[in-house]
Amino acid sequence: MVLPHLNAAYTLARYLTKDVNEAEDATQEAILRAVRYVHTLRNDADARAWLLAIVRRECYGGRQHRIDTVAFDDVPELQLVDQGAQTDAAANRSMLQHRIREVVAALPDGLRETLILRELQQCSYDEIATITEVPLGTVMSRLSRARARVAEALGSLASFEEGYG
Repeated sequence: MVLPHLNAAYTLARYLTKDVNEAEDATQEAILRAVRYVHTLRNDADARAWLLAIVRRECYGGRQHRIDTVAFDDVPELQLVDQGAQTDAAANRSMLQHRIREVVAALPDGLRETLILRELQQCSYDEIATITEVPLGTVMSRLSRARARVAEALGSLASFEEGYG
């Protein structure tokens, strides 16, 4: 029930911890915990959301002091550019890719995880509320604030790219 969601679990852990080793450890612990407590999963419950909630708790529990301390440069999900391309447009996209990583990494934990769950994991608002254990209104507010911060931070770069794209 949970193994089909292993990639989603690792991706979330990678964004929350910003560290490959921490993400691997958190994912492994979450899978073990999920197997151990699979009997608590209701038949009608969404196994993906249930697993991602476990991953989230694993990432924040006991690892909080090390979150936000590791570089965030090697996450493949934000790959926007064919690295072999040598055009000006590719260089501009590469610069935008780097800036997006910086902006997302700088978001507060609650905003970052909500944005990642919605935009990369494509979770519904209800699933995000379940995973993060916050009310639906908080999910909508966090997502709105996260998107606004990203748009604001990327505004000058987007204007730059328009002139050269």
